[in-house]
Amino acid sequence: MNKIISISAIASFTLLISACSLSPNLNIPEANYSIDNKLGALSWEKENNSSITKNWWKEFDDEKLNHVVDLALQNNNDLKLAFIHMEQAAAQLGIDFSSLLPKFDGSASGSRAKTPTNAPSNRTGGVSYGNDFKMGLDLSYEIDLWGRYRDTYRASRSGFKASQYDYEAARLSIVSSVVQTYFNFVNANENEKALKDAYESAQEIYQINYEKFQVGAVGEYEIAQSRANLESTALQYNEAKLNKENYLKALKILTSNDLNDILYQDQAYQVFKLKDFDIPSGISSTILLQRPDIGSSLEKLTQQNYLVGVARTAFLPNLSLTGLLGFESGDLNTLVEAGSRTWSIGGNFVMPIFHWGEIYQNVNLAKLNKDEAFVNYQNTLVAAFGEIRYALIARKTIRLQYNNAQASELSYKRIYEISKERYDVGEMSLQDYLQARQDWLNATVAFNNTKYSYANSIVNVIKAFGGGFEQGENISKNIEEESKTLDMSFRE
Repeated sequence: MNKIISISAIASFTLLISACSLSPNLNIPEANYSIDNKLGALSWEKENNSSITKNWWKEFDDEKLNHVVDLALQNNNDLKLAFIHMEQAAAQLGIDFSSLLPKFDGSASGSRAKTPTNAPSNRTGGVSYGNDFKMGLDLSYEIDLWGRYRDTYRASRSGFKASQYDYEAARLSIVSSVVQTYFNFVNANENEKALKDAYESAQEIYQINYEKFQVGAVGEYEIAQSRANLESTALQYNEAKLNKENYLKALKILTSNDLNDILYQDQAYQVFKLKDFDIPSGISSTILLQRPDIGSSLEKLTQQNYLVGVARTAFLPNLSLTGLLGFESGDLNTLVEAGSRTWSIGGNFVMPIFHWGEIYQNVNLAKLNKDEAFVNYQNTLVAAFGEIRYALIARKTIRLQYNNAQASELSYKRIYEISKERYDVGEMSLQDYLQARQDWLNATVAFNNTKYSYANSIVNVIKAFGGGFEQGENISKNIEEESKTLDMSFRE
């Protein structure tokens, strides 16, 4: 009875100290940030508003855009790397979890030895030969006295969570880049068409002035002015063509795909549907902390905090157990008989004495790594809230510019329509009519630039808030669904 009590007491003590942890308490200051709702308040038709959803880019209602984003989510190499890094972290988590459990190994061996006559162990007085066959199950287990392996596992778990957030951050960054690059491509495409017409008008105006100059109807000032206008328009036209090719190249890199069959299959792009998104009033830091980069930096800080505890355990003793359950016999035919059964159990106790500062410096290094992770977390917070504030201000300001550019374009369009009516009845010269047409085309280019700048500002707001306000609680399930479209066919 006393023996059973002693064994129970030892087991209870072992379990108790196994639950210990030397990791310091992690005190994370509350992020007391809030966003003034006035930054998100805009005069905008309610029916055009939509809340930020998981696939927010589809709200722009552009099939070509949706196709390009799908290709990026399928083929982008940076996203593949983020996914591989997440898988590596998951593998490391599995390795560290296995350290919490005892290890069992099967073993078998056989040997034959000659014992010489003069050997101390020889009792026969002559040379003897003997066989030794063994087979059994080996046990090895290091008791986690101070939480070393438990904290290592917890650190890996935080590292895995950080890799999940890194994957989400990479996905959001790639999608945002694709959407904005696509907008810039379409903007350059529309500008190229408008500037081509403007360039043709500038050529006609220059030709009219040149003919007038030849007969002395206008002076050198007028011909130089029309020439400068022609060259300036040509410069803008060529720049738009170059920009379009540059954005196309960027899209091909982002999607790892040749997009000519998508972007050039129909030169007439559908009418761009500009969407705005609802920004909840009284945005709190709780919602803002859903950004994947903040989640990643917080998990990395937690990981380093656990590793401080792991480093501290090196000051304390280690206790490991070994055991064997199996068979041993001098004859292979009797190896698995009852008389050949054997077992053994043992323990090993190791206490560090002199390591000449190695353990102390390892603990100090772990603390410094934690300090670095804490500063990185603070920097991520500050940068995130700075991005959010600027994105909201930029969206509000560019929205006003959008209204101005739209009104300007409509006014110049009306001037052109009136000029055309007057020219058709002979009340306006061809030169004045062409100038009105060119002014309208230039206003169209300015409006296009502002329109797509506003669209990009909306994307920046979405990106600043982490890709949506309705992130799922089960990030693993979300990633499992998202990664199904990722092309990993290169694997053997």
